[in-house]
Amino acid sequence: MFIGKVLRKLLSANVLASLIVAVFTVGVHAANIAVLMSSDATAYQEALEGFREVVRHRIAGVQILQKGNPAEWQQQLKRLRSVIEPDVVFVIGTPALQAVASEITNIPVVHAMVFNPFGALSGPGKNVIGISMNPSAAQVISLLRELNPKYRRVGTMLDPSRSGPVLLRARSVFQKEGFQLVAKEIRSASDIGGALKSLENEIDVFWLWPDETFLTDEMLQRIFLFSFARRIPVLGLSERHTDMGALLSLSYGSAKDLGRQAGEAANKLLDGANRVLVSHLTPRQLKLTVNFKTARKLDIKVPDSIVRRAENVVKAPLYRDNDWWVFRIKIIDPSGATTTELHRVVFRNNKFESDDPSFLTGGDVAGTPFFLPFASVYLTDPERKWLDFPLVPGKTWSFHYRRNRFNPRDRNVTMLAHPFAEVVGKAPHLIETPAGKFEAIEIWRTEYVGEPAELRYFYSPQSQSVVKLRAEISGKYPWQFELELLAYGTGGDLGKTAR
Repeated sequence: MFIGKVLRKLLSANVLASLIVAVFTVGVHAANIAVLMSSDATAYQEALEGFREVVRHRIAGVQILQKGNPAEWQQQLKRLRSVIEPDVVFVIGTPALQAVASEITNIPVVHAMVFNPFGALSGPGKNVIGISMNPSAAQVISLLRELNPKYRRVGTMLDPSRSGPVLLRARSVFQKEGFQLVAKEIRSASDIGGALKSLENEIDVFWLWPDETFLTDEMLQRIFLFSFARRIPVLGLSERHTDMGALLSLSYGSAKDLGRQAGEAANKLLDGANRVLVSHLTPRQLKLTVNFKTARKLDIKVPDSIVRRAENVVKAPLYRDNDWWVFRIKIIDPSGATTTELHRVVFRNNKFESDDPSFLTGGDVAGTPFFLPFASVYLTDPERKWLDFPLVPGKTWSFHYRRNRFNPRDRNVTMLAHPFAEVVGKAPHLIETPAGKFEAIEIWRTEYVGEPAELRYFYSPQSQSVVKLRAEISGKYPWQFELELLAYGTGGDLGKTAR
């Protein structure tokens, strides 16, 4: 009898547990989610992938908007809703949000990859929430404090009809943190000149506001000219803004993670969370870029802490024992005669070794009277900064080293050389060599070796070396040097490579 009672209790407990699991499973998968995408762009696909990773409910259908007018988009949406009857709609991109906003008011709409949601909808409805593509006011303040603690007055321009409530929230955060947000209200592009004029004595830094109406190339050029003329740095919203002249830009770091954030927001809404608690979300992952040319024009020292984490910098390489490289140099003398040399370099015991030490340290090449360092892997002598990491567009550096300059009267005269180098282009330059295709950053270097010399390096983080180089020595007796990477790797028999 006792055993029978125990078995019945166990059986009842198991049945109850099974029922709980079944109910929980039904609850998890009870909701249907419809997805509407503005296009099949890669960034939008990445956002959808991130959403799928975390959402706990069933994605019942995905619709990509066909090219056409908004009326056709709304028809697509109606067909999607009639088939799926969604509990939540996830929209990706501005056109998708605009198509949904006027049609759906009774169920939650979650958006991602929308640049200016308030402006796109002239004020989102109460059922619309989303993940901003742009940094929050708090994130901007944190970066400005790091750039220069004296920066307290931040200027911007915006159309209040497209950004009013967002401005109120931002201004409140700035004021709480001891900053002043000086916002000039403009209604059209023709108002920008007057707005900039009125800001010139009132601000320390200019923050580009996320309103695509005033972010055309023409308007941006006017803002950057204002920046250079008044020595007022600009904080942009994308790497493109950095390339155009912004000192720094802060933007979303991952479309996939924006999708994850949207998925988490959808989970909370379907679990019954208050919409207000999951609204006004900003990117967790941010992308920071810096422009050294602009810093030089504005006479601003960008802190190392910012440079080190900027996304558009090439960081210092990390070498391992038995890393190796094989380079080929072609030398064209003033008569047009060509000589070819192979040089092998290997990293052992925390230093570089070469079959020709002068290739690493700089020295006469093929009997020429010139001291030119070609190997970018030589980093052990602080006086010889062939490359100065981190490499970032616009960065310049100079250095000196002692050398024995060839002289017919005294063949061993010690001199100081003062080369100058500048990163003139950003990765990726797609460079092809016998070792493969590489994304490389371009560096120019000049120095005087008895005659003016110009060197053009292409450095690749992939091989941790220069993959191509061209040097020209001008003057009465011009010489040319061309270097390219033949092979590289770790371990193996270097002696059998690229012969």
